[in-house]
Amino acid sequence: MKQLLSKYTATAVVLAVTLAACTGGGNQQVNPTPTPGGSTEETILIWWNLFEPEENVRPLIDAYENLHPNVTIQYDQRGVRNGVEGYRSELDVVLNDNNALSTPDIFTVHNSWMTVYEKYVSPAPSNTFTPADLQDFYPVVTSDFAYNDRLLAIPVYMDALAIIYNKAKLQEALYTFPSDDWLEFSTQAKNLTRRDANNRIISSGFSAVFPNNTEFNFDMFNLLLLQNGVQMTNGAGTATFASDAQIGKADEALTFYRSFVGSAGVWTEDQKIDIASFLEKKLAMYAAPSWRLIDVLEYNEEYNLGIDVGVAPVPQLGSINNDEEIYWPTYWGQTVSKESSNTAVAWDFLQFITQAEQLKTLDQTVKANGRPIGILYPRISMAGEITNDPEANELLGPYMQALANSRNWRIPDGDRVKAAFDQVLLGDQDLNNAQETVTNLYKPQEEEE
Repeated sequence: MKQLLSKYTATAVVLAVTLAACTGGGNQQVNPTPTPGGSTEETILIWWNLFEPEENVRPLIDAYENLHPNVTIQYDQRGVRNGVEGYRSELDVVLNDNNALSTPDIFTVHNSWMTVYEKYVSPAPSNTFTPADLQDFYPVVTSDFAYNDRLLAIPVYMDALAIIYNKAKLQEALYTFPSDDWLEFSTQAKNLTRRDANNRIISSGFSAVFPNNTEFNFDMFNLLLLQNGVQMTNGAGTATFASDAQIGKADEALTFYRSFVGSAGVWTEDQKIDIASFLEKKLAMYAAPSWRLIDVLEYNEEYNLGIDVGVAPVPQLGSINNDEEIYWPTYWGQTVSKESSNTAVAWDFLQFITQAEQLKTLDQTVKANGRPIGILYPRISMAGEITNDPEANELLGPYMQALANSRNWRIPDGDRVKAAFDQVLLGDQDLNNAQETVTNLYKPQEEEE
């Protein structure tokens, strides 16, 4: 099983749209639509993207190029061999080499990266996405990708955390589904954990804390901080989660999350990575986005694992924030390089593929091409496409619930903040050290603006 999972465990997230080279057939378009500004000049857009196979987005590309025969979109798929980390390294090189010819017109950014890449982006023209149009996207989209009334990126589909669980394991312990309350969920996790004669865990109730085998530990810790009412920053480039006013709540969240590990916990550092443990039926519940659910469903079917997979919302701290639900988003946006000579056309293309009709086409295509579930639409008005479909809602409904109540904070650099938080979770640093690190990460951005 470890060998089967090797291509996944190095990757934090898989999301976004990919494109392939295609030249529009002008003689097939009776009334071609001019590109922004009325230009009919030949235009080539280069899009760097992650993982989505060309066949899934070909209908979208064809539709746009048929409308605009003078536009050719060349796709360069990144991250296939070296994952997200390799993609980001390659992206950083071309964005800083002062050579516009090596820079893609469109590239993909994680929602926790936007503060880093803001300086490389050409914001969307004000007439590309109207205020009314943006209101149809989940609020977290503008929170993550719109700074100072400038739209910097837009998602083609969304993602968030939910609890993926083994129904049979829960039934063995007389549970129907994971609790939506963290304290009750913690009790369930303990009751679902099995130990051998030497008190070693042989089957765990829930994965947590350790960065080497809990893939979304950073997301979970952030979520608990927000659910416990911690103010992460002051909105002016200073982290505040370890300030005198916040440290008590932050420590509570940290202590609670750490309670899942240790001698009396339900997860240890020597367990396999959580998706592998789940597929080997040695983990009852774990938190993950829907792209990991796709992996679970595909492996479950391909290797006849016989796991009855369920999905539930991430639990809440019910006594905090007047029972307000808070969930954690993790998704990718598409953005346009300021070095592009075709920024208006690039944004026009992004506006086109995020229209409801094109999003439905994408959803239908990925399912027709074998994906076990469809996409999580970024538009609020399209939620019923999933929630009104019993089959889709069974697995994706909890993610839709999360999107409607997702909250984030302006993370200066997701990868580097995760490294600092990992040290806190492992006990190698305290929250004050992490707060200083986060504040320092804001400074280079501020100095360059």
